[in-house]
Amino acid sequence: MYAEYGLVVFDSTHEAIKTETLAKDNHVHARLIGTPGKIVAGCGLSLRYDLDDTDSLRDLLDKNNVTYKGFYCALRDGLKSSYTMIK
Repeated sequence: MYAEYGLVVFDSTHEAIKTETLAKDNHVHARLIGTPGKIVAGCGLSLRYDLDDTDSLRDLLDKNNVTYKGFYCALRDGLKSSYTMIK
């Protein structure tokens, strides 16, 4: 099974929950998941979203003063996963 998706990683659980609410209120398909062990973060939650929504989600977070650690592109192929930070 192959999957490609985006992740927003946070240092704060509060910011992660706030982001999920903002995303849903603005019709961005997203959900909270546990932060993968390969990504170091202060918070155990990340927001999984469709990669096509990266720019609109980043704008939404910036406009609402949400603090995040980074945006990542996640690739999963079978049991292997890799994560690359998106600039």
